[in-house]
Amino acid sequence: MLNIFKKHNLRKRYGLRTGRDDLPDSVRKQLEVRDAYAGDTLISEAGFVVLDTETTGLHLKKGDRLLSLGAVKIAGRRIHLGDAFYELIDPQRPIPRSSIFIHGITPGIASVRPHISEVLSSFLTFVGSHVLVAHHAAFDMQFLNHAMEGCFGFPVQNTVIDTASVAAWIRRLEEVEIMDRETSADTAFDVVAAHFGVTAQDRHSAFGDALSTALLFQRFINILSDNGVKTLKQLVKIAGVA
Repeated sequence: MLNIFKKHNLRKRYGLRTGRDDLPDSVRKQLEVRDAYAGDTLISEAGFVVLDTETTGLHLKKGDRLLSLGAVKIAGRRIHLGDAFYELIDPQRPIPRSSIFIHGITPGIASVRPHISEVLSSFLTFVGSHVLVAHHAAFDMQFLNHAMEGCFGFPVQNTVIDTASVAAWIRRLEEVEIMDRETSADTAFDVVAAHFGVTAQDRHSAFGDALSTALLFQRFINILSDNGVKTLKQLVKIAGVA
């Protein structure tokens, strides 16, 4: 009954935002996401989409927005490079020079790319009911959910896992002292990747960082399994993002 009520609420929020009642297939699938996996689903049997974003800056409340979105799939502990997603986005606002220096995406390149609503529709189709994974996922998800709310009236419904939190959990097993899992320099991607022997791919490109995070998460899946973490419920307890 609760799930039926929630689906109705999401439909209502979509209608209020868009003025429409005909949900596109990509958005309609979001209504079924919560039914896709039970907590006792084995990690080895779940599907994951590992994502990364580039933005115009770090401050959503000051007007920064998504600039690119990249993702790769993991299923059966394997990364499927033949099934990947990458798109640049027209942010419809200036891109600071300091940000261009990091990711190399100029206003001229971005201005001819699709609007965020078009990119999100394609991304939701790509994601389906898979579990989302990102490093310091709260950052990516705040930008992604802001865009979702603006376009469709509700946030992403998929379960989200943070690899920085997984890294912190594993490093506690190794008796390595770390600070807060969200702010410690010890959970910065380059530090974590080096610790676990993962070579970063094309840093500060959304697709390159998504692939690097997928390689890291693939390593984590094996370590988690060896330490008794085998189900999605256990994984969410360690590293779920609300």
